[in-house]
Amino acid sequence: MTGFRTALAFLTRLPGGAHPEDQAGITRSVGWFPAVGVAVGMIGAAVYTGASTIVSPTAAATLAFIATALATGGFHEDGLADSFDALAGGWTVERRLEILKDSRHGTFGVLSLVLITVLKIAALAPLSGWDAAFVLVCAHSLGRAGAVALMTLAPTARADGLGADYTKMLRPSTAAFGAVIGIATAVLAFGPMAPIVIAAVALGAAVVGLWAWKRIGGITGDLLGAAEQVGEGLILLAGSALLV
Repeated sequence: MTGFRTALAFLTRLPGGAHPEDQAGITRSVGWFPAVGVAVGMIGAAVYTGASTIVSPTAAATLAFIATALATGGFHEDGLADSFDALAGGWTVERRLEILKDSRHGTFGVLSLVLITVLKIAALAPLSGWDAAFVLVCAHSLGRAGAVALMTLAPTARADGLGADYTKMLRPSTAAFGAVIGIATAVLAFGPMAPIVIAAVALGAAVVGLWAWKRIGGITGDLLGAAEQVGEGLILLAGSALLV
């Protein structure tokens, strides 16, 4: 379970994590990213289930996403905002890469955060009971599995940085382990309709990867966060379309 504890420390603010001593430790933990997503999704599911007995579904969904954002420190949301600022706002490859390194968020970044948050809340609110719980867990787990798949298949834009560090020693078997976890949550949440959801997440990751390749020549750590957020939003959207 060392890999899980490393992934937990890297992706969240939750207790119980163990920071690795070298980059190889982080790379070995990548397959556990979807498992960490299960833990984060369970926090959101618990908050949504409890809150929905007291407040409106929309308010409960909002509280659920506040809880998951606090649990992760907005790790992937930050990647989404940085990615949109760079890819949508930069005029040259050099400028886009420079924007990716800037911790400040501009118009495109803020707009992406607002839109994805509105989408997630609106998609979750109509769900209830076990459907909401399982879809939330799936969204966080399979969304991370999509990012892991992109990490495995796409070229990197820079020779340094998190995206490059991940892929240098990442084994296909490690990524496959994460994919199995994510796919399992999709089967639990959507049953026979799981292939539709898995295909949607794969398509979302592919679109993010192709956009990054066209604009900066490959992916970075921020783009992996963007892929996770896109996948998460698509899964919740699928839940509102298939399970309501």
